Amino acid sequence: MSRLEKALDQVRSERSTFGSAYEIRSPKEGGLSFVEYKSGHSKSGLIPIISVGRQVPSPADREWQAMEEEIIASEYLLMIENDLEFEDFVPYTRSTLARATQFLRRMMIYAHSANVVGMGVPRIGPADRGSIDVFWETQDRTLLINFPSSETIANYFGRKPKSEISGRFDPSEPRPELLFWLAD
Repeated sequence: MSRLEKALDQVRSERSTFGSAYEIRSPKEGGLSFVEYKSGHSKSGLIPIISVGRQVPSPADREWQAMEEEIIASEYLLMIENDLEFEDFVPYTRSTLARATQFLRRMMIYAHSANVVGMGVPRIGPADRGSIDVFWETQDRTLLINFPSSETIANYFGRKPKSEISGRFDPSEPRPELLFWLAD
């Protein structure tokens, strides 16, 4: 007997001991769900009131999960050390990484609230002098946002067929124009 089956059996016996009006069914009995006894009916008259099954994640949920995985993976930047070949090496700091990842989360929240899904998940990587790049690349467009280590301003450059964008901005707010440029 599996641990799930043992736990369900234990809960069933506790429920029946205390005279509860609810019973827990196992997945083998048609999905994990709660059922209510109707007064005056036998156990065969159970009525499902809520089903607790595994839901398929939405595209927005999958995109959010992929972004969070990329953010976790980007922690490797904090472990990069100078191998004595570069005189102008500046270590990557948690504050620079935090500015980049917080901006990315704000962009994703804004995108999902505007029902824009499919902008893709960028790569977070190292750049010169302790700055961090957030880079989107799709079939027909790229967008690079650079977060310098010594500034609170970010720089961006994007390219798609017949169009380029570039500029500087304060990354403490989402940038809808970059989002729509990516998703266009």
